[in-house]
Amino acid sequence: MALYLQTNYHHFLLRKFLYLLPLLLLGGGFPLAAQVNADAVFVPISKYIYEGDAEKLSAWFYDTIELSVENEDAVMSRNQAYRMMETFFDRYRPESFQIYHSASKSQVKCVVGKMVAGGENFNVSIFASNRGDGYMIQKLQIKKE
Repeated sequence: MALYLQTNYHHFLLRKFLYLLPLLLLGGGFPLAAQVNADAVFVPISKYIYEGDAEKLSAWFYDTIELSVENEDAVMSRNQAYRMMETFFDRYRPESFQIYHSASKSQVKCVVGKMVAGGENFNVSIFASNRGDGYMIQKLQIKKE
């Protein structure tokens, strides 16, 4: 009887572990789990900002994007925006990124967050709109505090 209870307890623990494993793998690399309940589209976007991965982040850009980084504002192609973000991440390596506000209306979703990068504090605003097959970033603003 004791062996049966012990085996069931181990199965219970294994099931709990297997249930939590995807959450740990997906959310363990960056602090989004403790953030505001942002839409799922911002989970990978937040991850790529936190990791400073301009290439993966730019995959979420529209073909043309309104990008504002520090004091440079422009409407540019995805490739230009990729290069601008790559330069930014090279200069300011992200240390943390946390979303503190999210909103959505019709086909547009946005989040506002704070990023610490290269020892500096930045306010980040991301606007994503639905282009029919999913949401893409149409506007990204990064302003030093």
